[in-house]
Amino acid sequence: MGYGNGMGRLQVVRSPESDAAPRDMAKRIGILIFEDFSLVEVSSISEVFSLANQIRKPAANGTASADAPNYSLLFLSSDGGSVASSCSMRIWTESLENRWMNDCDALFIAGGQGAQHARHDRVLRKRLGRVAPKIPFVKAIGEGSQILAAANLTLQNRSLDFAEEPAAASALANSLVIAEQTLTLDDPKGPIAAALSIIKRDYGAAVAREVSERSIPGAWQKLATVLDDTDSGGVRQKIDAAARWIRENYVRPITIADAARIAAMSERNFLRRFKAQIGLTPSEYLLRARLDASCMLLAATDLPVDKIARRCGAGSGDGLAKIFRKRLSISPTEYRLAGRRKLDAP
Repeated sequence: MGYGNGMGRLQVVRSPESDAAPRDMAKRIGILIFEDFSLVEVSSISEVFSLANQIRKPAANGTASADAPNYSLLFLSSDGGSVASSCSMRIWTESLENRWMNDCDALFIAGGQGAQHARHDRVLRKRLGRVAPKIPFVKAIGEGSQILAAANLTLQNRSLDFAEEPAAASALANSLVIAEQTLTLDDPKGPIAAALSIIKRDYGAAVAREVSERSIPGAWQKLATVLDDTDSGGVRQKIDAAARWIRENYVRPITIADAARIAAMSERNFLRRFKAQIGLTPSEYLLRARLDASCMLLAATDLPVDKIARRCGAGSGDGLAKIFRKRLSISPTEYRLAGRRKLDAP
């Protein structure tokens, strides 16, 4: 795999003012790096997009298709400037908040030893928190997931307090943020598969297959089985539909098999994708829906706890009380009284 050549052949954008391709043509790929980042991993991603630029599907006249997007790569850091990799090779970067990021299609967060230090950089975390929710696809490479986690940008942490950036919190709810820890570059959940899923979306499976075979010969058989899974569009819509169905039917007895059928997935795949996208398991999500509905009825009505429990799918008053004590450390009756004392307070 030609790491050095891959970075050299890929079109690298140096600044927003000097775009090498028209804005409606180029697909802009950002890679966020930091001191002591992994050059090997970053070069691997660069190689994938470089190969896609070389072998994109030709038009009927034998030239590259005019409407096929180029991939332009920009290396980014918190402040911009020269950044050294773990092997001391320095790369010039632009600031994470430059105007080019407004049209960024994907952002990769580099891995490497420096991630341990970078995750404590408060300025980097704040800037990433402002930028990442606006980007359709964000992927951490290896240790880069620690930086996303520190910035509260993983899906699992998306419900945390964004008091400093309320707008970012709202945008994040719709952002396709993927921040899985990666063990190897050709891991089905890893950066190679993530890059190939973007290429497959833009150029089709044939080009993605050729890029894969040139990058990691023999890897396509392993990667092809998960590309549809990493390709977020259709899967995301299926998970959203299943989550909506759970919210609409929480009163009924619901099983994992029922929800998986709504999403047209196997139970195992559904469980994994639901947790990654929603941040909760389907069972936890159902319990949360029932708890939210119970809280609303306790606060707004005088219905007996037993009847509220039945209306919310919790079975009985005792069953609802167990849920409240486990989740809120309070009984339903105490929750109702506390809410009313708050309303009566001057």
